[in-house]
Amino acid sequence: MTFNLRMPLLAMAGALTITASAALADPVWDRIESTGTVVCGAIPNDPIGSWVDRETGRWEGYEVDLCRAIVEDLSEEMGQDLEVEFRETSWANIVLDLQSQKIDIWPGMSATEERKKALSMVGPMYNLAFCAMDGKNSDVGTTWEALNSPDVRIATVTGTSVEAAFKKMAPEAEHISLAKFSEITLAVQSGRADVMGADVLRCLNVINEAPNVFNSIFFPTPVQSMGSSAGLLKSSDRLTEWLTGWSEEHKADGTIKEIFLNVLDTAGYDPDMVPPEVQF
Repeated sequence: MTFNLRMPLLAMAGALTITASAALADPVWDRIESTGTVVCGAIPNDPIGSWVDRETGRWEGYEVDLCRAIVEDLSEEMGQDLEVEFRETSWANIVLDLQSQKIDIWPGMSATEERKKALSMVGPMYNLAFCAMDGKNSDVGTTWEALNSPDVRIATVTGTSVEAAFKKMAPEAEHISLAKFSEITLAVQSGRADVMGADVLRCLNVINEAPNVFNSIFFPTPVQSMGSSAGLLKSSDRLTEWLTGWSEEHKADGTIKEIFLNVLDTAGYDPDMVPPEVQF
């Protein structure tokens, strides 16, 4: 009896090909390639991050411009002109919107352990330095060592990466946890808190809205930052791999920092308020 060894080998090769193809399957990549459209999230009235220009009706912000830059280069990678669509979302819904594929990319969230379980996280794509804003009548130092005192009252938003960082860097301080930045502003204004803790973009926004409450923006030294990543569908393996390379390249060549500085200028903020040692 003669056995045909060629047939099992061919079958094995076919199975390996199918397995490899399955591993490369990416519903988000495939849909983008098919429709010619990338859907990015956008949160209205999120100063600096994303907002709609009232005169032009055009979405603006660093999250928006990051998406535009990503789509421009993804067009080249796919060999076709892709359109970018911005779909309104919120911080409460963004994870669900990505999971349900209402949105393809959201380029601006901390890669917490909870989010890593729910999404594919790329990055950090950029870093946001921690900053502090002292009240008009406060007298605090500008180093973490100076803030790390029982005599210093630091107010931060409950459950955020900022709150965790300030508690870690200044554990001896009195920490006041509040739900919103508007509540923190009132706390500093009333003298209940000495300092607001936030990230660089939030500090710029808050001091612009309440210039009479705060004395200054400072970045406690040594400067500390938190990374922000892009969120994608968990199974978007191919897009995740491509975006990881894109992020590393353009963070290194200064493209992402330039996007931030341009947006600050567009939004009417003075980029010189951000010292050179603060890198995006």
